[in-house]
Amino acid sequence: MPIDRSPNEEIKIHLDGARLLEVLPYYQKTAAEVCALFDSVYLSFYKGIGGIAGAILAGDEAFTTESKVWKRRHGGDLISLYPYIVSADHNFEQRKHRFPKYYENAIELAQLYNECHAIVTRPAIPVSNMFHVHVGVPKEKLEPLLVTIYEETDVALTHYLRDDKETGCYYEVSIGDRYDQVPKEDLKRAFQLLNERIKALQA
Repeated sequence: MPIDRSPNEEIKIHLDGARLLEVLPYYQKTAAEVCALFDSVYLSFYKGIGGIAGAILAGDEAFTTESKVWKRRHGGDLISLYPYIVSADHNFEQRKHRFPKYYENAIELAQLYNECHAIVTRPAIPVSNMFHVHVGVPKEKLEPLLVTIYEETDVALTHYLRDDKETGCYYEVSIGDRYDQVPKEDLKRAFQLLNERIKALQA
């Protein structure tokens, strides 16, 4: 539903929709319903969509016409958009209807993490296909532990760790197509080992 404004109202509202498609399942709204609340919308083609790079800026004709001028002034014009638009178009068509499944998988995976010793996800229940995993173990101790789990199960939980002064370390998880390709038994085994070995580290 469009926002009710007075005729003289000049304040414009912009939506940074970098993860717009990712959060629609949580809100149980369509993109059109959410975007109707704003005057302009940015939508990323390289996050959940998985394109090489790029985004779309949508709004009324006067706004988009002027934005092209400022894009050029700020050096945003490229010699060619060919590889980016092909990648964006292909991946958008492939993934635009998959975000509800990504969201469901994120909830499932977060639950597995939160059942482990000294691990919490933020948020506890994801609101999109992305969340953070915080582990109460120093980075230098968790890294070799994760490597051994990968070697034994072929399940890699992350490719990087960041230090966290409040807990120990953390990393970001973003769910896409590959999650469903992991056999459930292997996933279950990986989390069983993760839980057992973190407990052993802190015993």
